[in-house]
Amino acid sequence: MASKNQKARSSFWSLFARGAIAVGVASILLSTHGGSLKSAVLEQLGLLEEVYTPGNPEICQQLPPLSPKNKQVESFIRQTVESENYHRDIIGKLSGIIRIPSESYDDLGPIGQDPRWDVFYRIEDYLKANYPTVFETVKLDHANTHGLILTWEGSVPASDAKPILMLAHQDVVPVLEENVGDWTHPPYEGFYDGEIIWGRGATDDKGYLISIIESLDLLIKSGFKPKRTVILAFGCDEEISGENCGRPIFNALHERYGDDGIYLLIDEGSVGIQKEFNQTFAMVSVAEKGYLDVGINVTSTGGHASNPPDHNVIGILSEIITAIEANPFSGRVTPKNPMFGFLECAAVHAPEASFPASVRSKLKRVAENDVRAQQQLARELDSMRYYFRTSQSVGKVNGGKKINAIPEIATTMINLRLAVETSVAQVQEHYENLVRPIAQKHGMVFEGFNSAHDSPEIRKISLYGVDALEPAPVSPVDAEAFQILSGTIKNTLRPLDQDEQLIVTPYLMPANTDTKFFWALTKNIYRFTPINLVHNLNRAHTTDEFIRAEEFVREPLFFATLILNADDAVTS
Repeated sequence: MASKNQKARSSFWSLFARGAIAVGVASILLSTHGGSLKSAVLEQLGLLEEVYTPGNPEICQQLPPLSPKNKQVESFIRQTVESENYHRDIIGKLSGIIRIPSESYDDLGPIGQDPRWDVFYRIEDYLKANYPTVFETVKLDHANTHGLILTWEGSVPASDAKPILMLAHQDVVPVLEENVGDWTHPPYEGFYDGEIIWGRGATDDKGYLISIIESLDLLIKSGFKPKRTVILAFGCDEEISGENCGRPIFNALHERYGDDGIYLLIDEGSVGIQKEFNQTFAMVSVAEKGYLDVGINVTSTGGHASNPPDHNVIGILSEIITAIEANPFSGRVTPKNPMFGFLECAAVHAPEASFPASVRSKLKRVAENDVRAQQQLARELDSMRYYFRTSQSVGKVNGGKKINAIPEIATTMINLRLAVETSVAQVQEHYENLVRPIAQKHGMVFEGFNSAHDSPEIRKISLYGVDALEPAPVSPVDAEAFQILSGTIKNTLRPLDQDEQLIVTPYLMPANTDTKFFWALTKNIYRFTPINLVHNLNRAHTTDEFIRAEEFVREPLFFATLILNADDAVTS
């Protein structure tokens, strides 16, 4: 019988031999292959350095809470915001503005001609009536009549201390008449049941608007005098692309401050504070997906339904739509996407048992631009697919006027939200490659996105783009402005469970806001709503939109503290 020492020596040399063989095999493989194979081999051998271990302080570093230097002003605001009388007052202000049905419609005519714009006069009057101190202090400018720009001038020139800009929008999506009865409380009643404020705009975006103007009101009443100029800007048509107010507001501010003339811009976010992987995150969207509406027209000769062709325009359009839906855009997780930053934060800050090991194991290879790992991870996170790939949704189809007549035209409109790694041109090329063979199959002229669209041929398929918008630039998370935002979040907001830490993370906005006009004004564009948004953004854009009162009443504390902290960063 062998001794214990002999067994130990035998076990050691056996492990050594296996390790040597493994390293030798790895060396041979790695000398002829690279990239994904290299990482995969090292990972299998346990030789790949794992940087995404729970608690790694080098990944997704968290800043401490940032408290304003002016303790007297901070104390005044905190005490006020905690007052029951204040709660009643601000809840009443939100209920009141909800009662103004400031709906924006896709078919609105020009401001000054279409009377449906006139409801925004009521919004302006309401704000002036409820915030007289603000309007006595700030300078009010109008952009295309209903775009409101409130400027609280700081003591330091904008050339030495760039202003902070806060955006909100006055308009809401319409409530369909036939759906009013489905609401628990009428959509424009602003009903408060003691816990929840109900109504169209409660979350999107009148709660946000009231909160930021309320923060100015609090600061002015506290006696605070800013060094850094503070600007509030309220659009009137964010829900219908922003061309009537969002763009004119940008033009006015750009003329005033020029390229990169703003210190920090904050606007509404799509997620806010959420719990994922059993951990509370404050999700700050540092980019937005791109946007494109694709129109497709199929035209041909008509005639009597008793003598139809094998495939009329409706059938051909159906074939096109089927091809489009059968060929969705592929997805992958890349370091360029802010969602990768979120996954990094979750990997090191979420409870180890709550974060999938299979996701953790791919993060390093994804960071090294291993395309295969990026594709694998996107497939594994399929429930979040549209954060990682371009979405496409057929939204409109029209064709045919009479049952016994062969239709001469059929049309469709497809809405796309572009992944951060792609471009409008790439999406258009994808669609042209799908549709061109169908046109050839049916002997039809094909007109692509950049064609003249002037072919006299009746039988043709034409593609065109509407409202094309490239994916937004990704705002930095290492900038001073983001650090101030992060510290403010830590100082004023709470995790969803008392026994955990609130983790600030970058995130991606899958939709678009008025910030799409402001890229030239600053690189520091952040989209964040300082409350827990649940049930599909608190049911924004649908029946029973709401906001929880206990969270809403604390929003002004966040915005006021952000202004104070940004002011403390002024060195002049």
